[in-house]
Amino acid sequence: MVRNIRDIAKAAGVSVSTVSKVMNNYPHVSTETRERVLEVIRKEKFVPNSTARGLVMGSSRTLGLFLTTGLSNPFFVQLLAGLEESLKESGYDLIYLAQIDWHPEYSPLRHCRSRNVDGALVFGFQRHDLNFAEMLESEIPTVFIDLDMRGPRAGYITSDNVGSIQGAVRYLAGLGHRRIAFVAGQLDSFIGRLRMEGYRRGMEEAGLSYRPEDIYDGDFTRESGYIATRDFLRRESPPTAIICSSDMSAVGVMDAAAEAGLSIPGDLSVIGFDDIEISRYTQPPLTTVRQDLYTIGREAIEYLDRMIRMPDAPPPERIVPTELIIRGSCGPCPESG
Repeated sequence: MVRNIRDIAKAAGVSVSTVSKVMNNYPHVSTETRERVLEVIRKEKFVPNSTARGLVMGSSRTLGLFLTTGLSNPFFVQLLAGLEESLKESGYDLIYLAQIDWHPEYSPLRHCRSRNVDGALVFGFQRHDLNFAEMLESEIPTVFIDLDMRGPRAGYITSDNVGSIQGAVRYLAGLGHRRIAFVAGQLDSFIGRLRMEGYRRGMEEAGLSYRPEDIYDGDFTRESGYIATRDFLRRESPPTAIICSSDMSAVGVMDAAAEAGLSIPGDLSVIGFDDIEISRYTQPPLTTVRQDLYTIGREAIEYLDRMIRMPDAPPPERIVPTELIIRGSCGPCPESG
């Protein structure tokens, strides 16, 4: 009976370090030696931890999470509810692949392999933040959230970013607004470009023209909404409505409007994006686009599980519908009454 890796090493006729290398899936171990060690593990049903269990069962039942927003970010907190539900149903554990310094030599693929994960979930990154090319070419199933990366074993899931903003413009145009400004969010990012496209389509659909100065390239923060609004309000004909790419930017818009002595929605209508908890408690409560973060989290794990179980399963290219939540921050255009 084996009780530890020393017993495995003795039974297999190898060194303890060789057993450790096999259990951690290190390279540079001959096939014959690797199989001899694995045979002892299987025969003795030696399962001291998840790594050994993965060797015996052929699966670690563990998924890796790459995350830049921080575990306390309100967006991730909402997403987590959906992740947890699917994790419970599928029996996977989720480990946070934390990396303090995303240096150029860092390899997400090597990190995944070193932790012996069955699949990976990527959230909060942009296309060139890390070397994702090697992930796309690897055998590890990967689902990206809000990033349109594709590969034989990699796909993505995101909200309807275009239709969401287009619908927000349509709603404001229906209230009589003609000068509608847009606080974008990182126009060089995937969701930033899509939300900008939604604004463009919405304005064209409503027969409204816009100028470059009607668009502020922000970064989803409260400060960017505040700065953008101060710039908008300096104009001879300032906007009567502002759409934001995030709720936090919308809060900044409301701050700047209050500082300028404007009433919301009497003088200025505001729409946010995300429907984080704070949007219900602003004064007035914020009209916003609600993302179905629960569904995004739940389906991300479901897609990973499907790709893990069925190697030929197609990776996802999923767009999840949104909902415009009407609250008190929008009203009729003051010039139309």
